[in-house]
Amino acid sequence: MRAFTLLELVVVLAIISVLLTLSFPAFYSHSFNSPELFENKVRSLFKNSFTFGKGKEVCVDFKRGELSVGEEKVELPYPAESLVVPGKIVSGELLSRYCFEPFGFSYFALNLKKEDGYLTLFTLFPSGETQILNLRESEEETLKDKVEKGRITQWFSYYSY
Repeated sequence: MRAFTLLELVVVLAIISVLLTLSFPAFYSHSFNSPELFENKVRSLFKNSFTFGKGKEVCVDFKRGELSVGEEKVELPYPAESLVVPGKIVSGELLSRYCFEPFGFSYFALNLKKEDGYLTLFTLFPSGETQILNLRESEEETLKDKVEKGRITQWFSYYSY
């Protein structure tokens, strides 16, 4: 009966560690890109970032496809098309990056363009409550109109769950 030598065991462990080192990042990034994990990351990002009356700076990088709150960033799964804040619609066609600092009671909607409509992140401040909705194009236009004109409570009560 022949046993393995220490050198053989070390070689096998070295090969296994190299394989794991190469495969783990690909597995991790693939599982992190699932829709549920993206939604959970965004919700926790906003929920933990705001206190009553004062919020961290929120930035949408249309060019890079990133949303950041303070120092924390999350990659967007679809291209950001527009950011709607009260009184203003910011388009990725006009700006590559837009930042704002919410204060008091406020809200915004970030519209991400999908193949069959929009994925909309709607966030209320200071609570940080975030709804992630799949909208058709007509619903997205209605949202833009309501947010821009400050009549978001009508839209929000219709789509709240």
